[in-house]
Amino acid sequence: MRNLSFKTPEEALEFLLEGNKKFIEGNPEIKNYCFDSMLKSLEEGQKPYAIVLGCSDSRVAPEILFDTGLGELFCVRTAGNTIGPNVLESIEYAVKKLKIKLLIILGHQDCGVMKYAMSAPLYNDCFENLIYQVQSVKHEKGLQDYDTLAKEYLEVCKHRLLVKSNIVKDAFEREGLKIVKAYFDINSGLINIIE
Repeated sequence: MRNLSFKTPEEALEFLLEGNKKFIEGNPEIKNYCFDSMLKSLEEGQKPYAIVLGCSDSRVAPEILFDTGLGELFCVRTAGNTIGPNVLESIEYAVKKLKIKLLIILGHQDCGVMKYAMSAPLYNDCFENLIYQVQSVKHEKGLQDYDTLAKEYLEVCKHRLLVKSNIVKDAFEREGLKIVKAYFDINSGLINIIE
């Protein structure tokens, strides 16, 4: 395990974006995921420096995309990075108990949930909880492209976290929690920050 500490969430974010560059260049620092070098050093507990709310898509593994080792990221992944009660409570745990000051909401290109939401009927029994959240954005903004929908949905995720969780809201407003919207381009491997 790397011994990492950051004074600000901005420093942690910069470090992760540098890790993404290493991933793209084919020169990752983390090359050996094995018990002795990674997990054994974490026997006393975890001290992740960032939360990543991301999609369950098998192509979007934050630990690999950001070139991180075990114990560095607290990842919460659901299809379409949608936010239900268990997701919210997992993020609250990371903010309140682990005192993490950086939360990255990571959307991505070619997301299956976004594709499905573009063509699915507004009211249907299939993937109801996943699709309803996303379709509300599609209809409100009149979007016709699923990659644009994925980017727009990041703001909805941020808003939901701040509205649905007093823990996240208080940390954001009073305790220095930084919430960042990011988008992974599968074609280039690049993770871009969405302002």
